Amino acid sequence: MSKIFSKEIKETYLQAAKELKRHLGSGEYRLLKPEKAFIQWYIFAQFGKKIGDQDVAIVDSPGENGIDAIVSTNRETFVLQMKYEVVPRISYVSQNDVKDFEKLSRIFRDEFPDIKFSDWLNDVRPQIKNRYKHIHDMLRRDPKSIRFVFVTSKLCSLDLGDMIEIESAPNILSLWDLYRDGFTPPTESIEIKLSDNWSIDTERFRTYVGLADALDFLKIMEDDKNERLFAQNVRTDLRSKINIAVRETYEKEPEKFWLGNNGIYIVCKRVIQEGKTFKLFYPSVINGSQTLHAIAASDERHSCKILVRILQMDVTGDQKLLGEIIRRTNTQNPMKLVNLAAHDPYQLNIARYLDKYKIFYERREKEWKNEKKDLLTDFIHINIQELGQWLSLLHKDIGFGTARAQVHELFQEKYYEEIFQCFDRELTSPLYNDMVLIVWSALLYWEVIYEFNKKQRLAARIVQFLLIRSIYDAITSDKKIKDKIPRMLEQHQFGHKKIPIKLISLIKKVILDLRKIQKKEQSREETVDFSNFYKRNNLTMDAYKKICRRKYSSSLSRVLSLVINKIE
Repeated sequence: MSKIFSKEIKETYLQAAKELKRHLGSGEYRLLKPEKAFIQWYIFAQFGKKIGDQDVAIVDSPGENGIDAIVSTNRETFVLQMKYEVVPRISYVSQNDVKDFEKLSRIFRDEFPDIKFSDWLNDVRPQIKNRYKHIHDMLRRDPKSIRFVFVTSKLCSLDLGDMIEIESAPNILSLWDLYRDGFTPPTESIEIKLSDNWSIDTERFRTYVGLADALDFLKIMEDDKNERLFAQNVRTDLRSKINIAVRETYEKEPEKFWLGNNGIYIVCKRVIQEGKTFKLFYPSVINGSQTLHAIAASDERHSCKILVRILQMDVTGDQKLLGEIIRRTNTQNPMKLVNLAAHDPYQLNIARYLDKYKIFYERREKEWKNEKKDLLTDFIHINIQELGQWLSLLHKDIGFGTARAQVHELFQEKYYEEIFQCFDRELTSPLYNDMVLIVWSALLYWEVIYEFNKKQRLAARIVQFLLIRSIYDAITSDKKIKDKIPRMLEQHQFGHKKIPIKLISLIKKVILDLRKIQKKEQSREETVDFSNFYKRNNLTMDAYKKICRRKYSSSLSRVLSLVINKIE
């Protein structure tokens, strides 16, 4: 049945299409024609592959019936034709365009009466013939391994046969939302069987609940080497003691496993149900990652029931609803406030912004170590807790003591909105520029203290937030230095290769004077040792004003202006 979309839904799609257009006109895509940029973006967003990979072929030749790309994965090969709406209007795709692509798929299958594949092959470029021959041969041996997909940012209201698939605006713009929010690439689809299932419909979403076999999920995970199924989970595999207990229950009492387990919660964009089989499009496990990783770590494989909840949301998602679910759904491992903020829109915006500096923003606990470190070899990483602490230094009412000793408060409503609410989706807030400066200041400071001996380094960690803010102040007081920092951060020039001795010596002097002011306070109040002193907001602010601002502010600015070009 053809589908006609309401005006309200088309406006939602139009907003996402405009965002995608802006993205394709910036960064690595800015020198490409929009249509070519769309091809490259889609392949990376959907498959996690880039142009130049051996299993990606860009065809894009008018003489080959509009095939734009061929992408091979471990299990399937995708023959893609792309139709990008350069000026976003969210119009409907041409019926003739779709029919032409369907005709091409029939030629490959030797099912088109007027043109044989061998005759068609004579007219294509020599360098691409072998790929086409391979696709033709595979269609004979294993038809399901080849998929002809018509990809368009337009809408489609056509009835389709079995020859081709269509990825139209709803799915493309859903993919854009996931890509924009850092979930790249998502799992395209999975199939699971649910017994004793039931569902509920509301205006905002549809839910399904039932019992699945754990073996189905283990098979999916075996094929999901890059953890795409867990893209929206707030934490990756924690490998905790609780996970070990879950695994033991699975191994010793599989028939009772689901009775004491919270199960799996999956959010997805679309569900197709055929009897007890459910096909989920763009699924992500938002709760239950620990359960699945715990049983996957076992050497045993048992057929056992596991409770599954599925939430089907609209094309652009509902971040507020998703956030509420993540917060309200309990897990078997303790959940911290910082974990719950992982997929907050502000955090996703920050991740997108830092990506251009080749900084991986670790919002999910242990994601860098478990998943990204080996993939993003030219990136560095900072985590959500560190950035929260650094950004809090820009707010005088929060205090250095809070940043050091009461980190959890930074992620409570009292301070969270103040610290993060200005990080807008359009990435235009001036606070992004301030973030670059404070991040560089912090990274520089940590490289400086690695030059200290063990005892000096311990003291430097305790007073770190006063010094990081001091470096930030020195940067902002000198426009020439300030203008250089974004480029230096982009090139990862913050001292990990070379730090001038003058800067190291000055930082040591500041720390010594901070220790002196603490000793003076301890002579009046014995319990205020070096650590406790720097947990108190009033004492740390007083020390910052006396030492960092009055005594060393101009010295730090002067030294930075002299050595900035020597920092590598």
